[in-house]
Amino acid sequence: MPISDALKEDAFSQESDLPLVLILIEHDDLSTPIRCVNNKVDITSNGEIFTAFPFEIILPDANEDSPPRAKLRINNVSREIGQAIRTVMTPPSLTIQVVRQDTPDVVEAEFVGMSLTNVTYDSLVVEADLMFEDLTREPYPSLRFNPSYFRGII
Repeated sequence: MPISDALKEDAFSQESDLPLVLILIEHDDLSTPIRCVNNKVDITSNGEIFTAFPFEIILPDANEDSPPRAKLRINNVSREIGQAIRTVMTPPSLTIQVVRQDTPDVVEAEFVGMSLTNVTYDSLVVEADLMFEDLTREPYPSLRFNPSYFRGII
């Protein structure tokens, strides 16, 4: 989803409020999804509470030669995030949403289905690369036309 024109205009306006970035980390092994907002107070967006938690994010790029990549650096002082990430065996899924402070139910930009990869952590921060699945490496077509799949071919 591209960033809306209204958000682009607000970004360069003197009277605008800053956009908020919401992240949702999900995995089958997590009892509840992790919802964070880069804000000083919790917010509710579309009926879900996002906990104020300091993090830095580089939103996905738009290279034509590779799938979009992003980077996440999140505070680990309370160790909640690091412990949750350590409990999962496969990469968790991450959704990024950009909303305005005055209208948190209106999603201005959204990036769904990214995977946390190359995760590193210490006592202060958790860092991860965020990637979409690289569909350019998938075989196409997925099946080969041969007699074992298509009996009429000979």
